[in-house]
Amino acid sequence: MAAFWIKALRIFATVWFALAGALILIGILMIWVREGFGAVQQVLSPFNVLNFIVVFVTLLPGIGARLLADRLAHRKESP
Repeated sequence: MAAFWIKALRIFATVWFALAGALILIGILMIWVREGFGAVQQVLSPFNVLNFIVVFVTLLPGIGARLLADRLAHRKESP
């Protein structure tokens, strides 16, 4: 049963990273199209901490699922 959850969590994490990455890239491209390159520079500025927090929160379910899958795989291998 653990093998099912490990595989399911890894698939979920991969799909989440792909969808979240696509969402982030589409958002950046839409900012570029609507407001220009200067707005993209403002959003991706290292001083824009809110952007980094939002990106981290967006990726967090995938990170958590991957860590949990790795932990379950490690526990399954251990005696």
